[in-house]
Amino acid sequence: MNKLLLFLGLFIGVLTNSFSQDFFRLKTDFTIKSKTLDGKQQLTVGKIYYDKNIKKLVFQIRFPERETWVQKDTSLYKIVDGKVVSRQSTPDVAGLTIYHLALNGDLADYGLKKSKMKIIDVEKDGNKIISTWSPPPELKESFGSILMLNVNQQLVGIVFKNPEGEVVSRQFFRNYLTIDGLSFPQELVKETIVDGVKYYEVTTYKNMIINEKDNSDKYDYKIP
Repeated sequence: MNKLLLFLGLFIGVLTNSFSQDFFRLKTDFTIKSKTLDGKQQLTVGKIYYDKNIKKLVFQIRFPERETWVQKDTSLYKIVDGKVVSRQSTPDVAGLTIYHLALNGDLADYGLKKSKMKIIDVEKDGNKIISTWSPPPELKESFGSILMLNVNQQLVGIVFKNPEGEVVSRQFFRNYLTIDGLSFPQELVKETIVDGVKYYEVTTYKNMIINEKDNSDKYDYKIP
């Protein structure tokens, strides 16, 4: 009997752990403060809805104007008062976003382990690990190496270089919180360098909800 109870306890524990790690939806308030290449300051405030199974990024903007942005596949729609006012062709980036990576448990390595990038160097200093990743030969004319800093197994910084070895962008992940078992940074700082000019964007997140059961229409927003 004791062995049976022990087995059941272990079995239930495995099931509980498996279900607790099944993250599929994320909703959060966000604020983006950015500085454009021409020096202008911008502020954007709203909510983000993302379901990794649908791969549709939905931004409900309330400032500076009330509108909805929907990124699906290679299209970005801008919707105002229930009507599409613009549609742009974009790369299919949903699966590469911080939201998708976090829900899939791939944020710590930025999804590089599942990509064609190969790790070529690792430096350790206590709880800090700096890893260098190189693109495959067929991509070396377009992409350079990537440097990644992890502290206590959390991604805190990543640097992207061009084929000439010049830094083209940096990202910093700060103030991690664990919400319903999911670890997520409360601040994301992006720095992009274009022709020697730096473009900054700081995104803060709050009031995050994981695996919301309601509001399915928000996550699978129907394009008018």
